[in-house]
Amino acid sequence: MPYRVDVPEGREALDHILNHLGTPLLVEHRQRGFRLVYDAPETTLSPREREAMRYPMTAMMGCPICSSMRMWRDWPGFSDEPIEEEFYTNAEAKNLSWDGFTERERLVVEFVDRFANAIDGMNGDDAFWARMHANFSQIEIGDIVNLAGTWLGVGHGLKALGIGSVCQLPVSE
Repeated sequence: MPYRVDVPEGREALDHILNHLGTPLLVEHRQRGFRLVYDAPETTLSPREREAMRYPMTAMMGCPICSSMRMWRDWPGFSDEPIEEEFYTNAEAKNLSWDGFTERERLVVEFVDRFANAIDGMNGDDAFWARMHANFSQIEIGDIVNLAGTWLGVGHGLKALGIGSVCQLPVSE
């Protein structure tokens, strides 16, 4: 897949797009936002809940590098607890009946699937929102929306520019 922007010789494409492409203030915003969604120092969403959101969206984008990432393993400080591979398999399949998901994990998998693929019917689904409000605080729902929006938007942007088959994993600072 070709890159749709010029990548300076000697610079890795993902690093160039995330850290150099655009005006300085917007690049700084993107850099801070990118780090915040992975480090998420203030959220009460667990690492498993965040992975239950991130991974299906990554799989939808089809990026083999991002799909191979396991944040608990690859992002220092993300989680002290390993997350089993079966979790990722079921998150990607959006298998809401898998016994290994908590109710909250099941809901965020459903949320990101609908957010990415069926947004038009989401707002009017009172039963869905009753389940969301029974399991998440208002602040957590805000975090879910912000994380899902960031992952979907950045994923689409990177894919549009040709990132996905040759990018290297960014290193947490």
